[in-house]
Amino acid sequence: RTMADDLFNIKNEFFLGNFQGAINEAQASDLVLSSPADEKDRDVIVYRSYIALGNYDIVQSEIRDDASTALQAVKLFATYMASPDNRDIALITLKEWLADPATGNNPTLQLMAGAIFMDQGELEEAAKTLHSGTTLEMVAMQVQVYLRMARVDVAEKSLGLMARMEDDATLTQLTTAWVNIALGGEKIQEAFYIFQELADKYNETPVLLNGMAVCQMQLGKFEEAEKYLLKALNKNSGDVTTLQNLVICGQHTRKAPEVLQRYTNTLARAAPQCSLIRRRDLMESAFDRCLQSVKI
Repeated sequence: RTMADDLFNIKNEFFLGNFQGAINEAQASDLVLSSPADEKDRDVIVYRSYIALGNYDIVQSEIRDDASTALQAVKLFATYMASPDNRDIALITLKEWLADPATGNNPTLQLMAGAIFMDQGELEEAAKTLHSGTTLEMVAMQVQVYLRMARVDVAEKSLGLMARMEDDATLTQLTTAWVNIALGGEKIQEAFYIFQELADKYNETPVLLNGMAVCQMQLGKFEEAEKYLLKALNKNSGDVTTLQNLVICGQHTRKAPEVLQRYTNTLARAAPQCSLIRRRDLMESAFDRCLQSVKI
């Protein structure tokens, strides 16, 4: 790392999933930023951290209507995440901004668009939006999209681009680990070592603990995986990824039904729109219909 990147610690905490840590770093009294562009980037990361922590109202109330395109894009993402009722209007606005030559090429807008399209399950649209890949994080999100599409071959090509852009960046390391998990076999152990090294170097965050847990789950070691997930739950009891993985893990470790139900209920409160909860609701409604049909 060169000192040219004054935002290193803030970005690092954000990418590792230590969102409160990113906010704290950004507010440190000894932080010196060398340009207005750095100040804008700092604000973007701070507000994205608040979104990741579920504090949408802070973002919506603090970012003004005359703010930069990047901050407006973050505010739009907060509006989208805050309530299912906001989603249709947020999507209409997003598509208008992407089509507008004055705003459409903004990397933060493209990133927020990628995140929204992924959440909507519109993977082709996400890939198209992120195609320019002008920043390391945009290419990292491209990789996530391709992995969701089960196109590991294309994901590997984007990862190669990340390595050429910034080989030793935390984000490149994390993305390498996720691609390794998708490749499977002995690559899973390599992924585990990457998460472990980052945890030793920086801190055990929910992102890294979930990464290690997923590796163990892929290897069929569900009891080991659960240990990492419970550590992650201690750090953030409402973390959606941790709760999802605990539900999956619990099904394999024959957890008591009431414990599984507790995880599922917590997940439903934290993320009612997540795929696991949607699937559960669909199954429950199908079961109810089935019961109705057999009533005498």
